[in-house]
Amino acid sequence: MKIKREHQRMALLLTLVFFILLGIVVERNRAPEEKDVPPQKVTSFPIDLNSASIEDLMSIPGIGPVKAQRIVEYRESHGRFSTVEELTNVSGIGEKTLEKISKYVIVEGVEQPSRNEVTKLNVNTASLEELKTLPYIGEVKARAIIEYREEHGPFSSPEDLLNVPGIGEKTLEKIRGKITF
Repeated sequence: MKIKREHQRMALLLTLVFFILLGIVVERNRAPEEKDVPPQKVTSFPIDLNSASIEDLMSIPGIGPVKAQRIVEYRESHGRFSTVEELTNVSGIGEKTLEKISKYVIVEGVEQPSRNEVTKLNVNTASLEELKTLPYIGEVKARAIIEYREEHGPFSSPEDLLNVPGIGEKTLEKIRGKITF
């Protein structure tokens, strides 16, 4: 019995299709650890802001590559974080974002105040480093506050800070609930 050449080709084609489909099914059913997937880094929380990499920071819900890069750049240009609240000095991180991410981050070596605990900074006695922990107050504005109070005496109200070069209404509103006299 001779099989026609046409039937041989069809049988060969069907066999080839069968093995291709079998390969696809086997590959789909393969266990995930068998696949060629690079191992993912597992980040444990809370993360120390002073040693976190961009990748570590990106593992925090709500922090993408841009904010993670800004946090690292802030740390590199301003030095180590002294409090978690100092994150509000980073562009793009406000009070709402801080509230969402504060349970995921810490500053190692610094006692962490309770989020419910309100501690106000006395601008008449605060050091340069303490003033820099206020939102949107960097080294330049902190120095300006100290120079102004040394030249004009103690501040008596939040509005007195408007006389300090570099401090306007927006900055004052961001720090108003965090300062005392």
